[in-house]
Amino acid sequence: MAIRPLVEDRWTLATPDDADIKELMAWFPNADAVNMWSGPRFRYPFTDTSFRDDCRIDEVRSFCLKNPDGVLVAFGQIYDRHDRAHLARLVTHPNYRRQGVGRRLIRMLISAAQQIGDYSEYSLFVYRDNEPAYRCYLAMGFVLQDYPDDAPMKEKCYFLTRHRPQTAAQPR
Repeated sequence: MAIRPLVEDRWTLATPDDADIKELMAWFPNADAVNMWSGPRFRYPFTDTSFRDDCRIDEVRSFCLKNPDGVLVAFGQIYDRHDRAHLARLVTHPNYRRQGVGRRLIRMLISAAQQIGDYSEYSLFVYRDNEPAYRCYLAMGFVLQDYPDDAPMKEKCYFLTRHRPQTAAQPR
């Protein structure tokens, strides 16, 4: 199922094209940056092919966020994990960090997840030492949960979830 692009205040969340993926690759200057973003199984240095393969671009719903000027400023993925919309590989362009882009990305990814399925909960993992991302997720309503038994890196990451906000049309 194709996801239609989402537009919010002239910001656009859409499926990335090859040029977007190439731009995304430039955001990771070393293995530590890649590891912080995607974990230790992601190969570095990467090639175009290994990046696409390790990112699972052709298997996982991937999205790029572009600002009103059409500049790629963030990337994220969504997949189903235990009946939740799981947000993964979230990253903001280094030049746009701490400007609210991460919050916009999460908000728009949650909207995109509603096109995929009727999710009532969202989840994500974050490295314990990635304090800016952790604070962002808490500010977006995510809460710390017990770490899933089937997930690796329990000693290095937190697991967070967030419920879909209730609206007047939804039962409480």
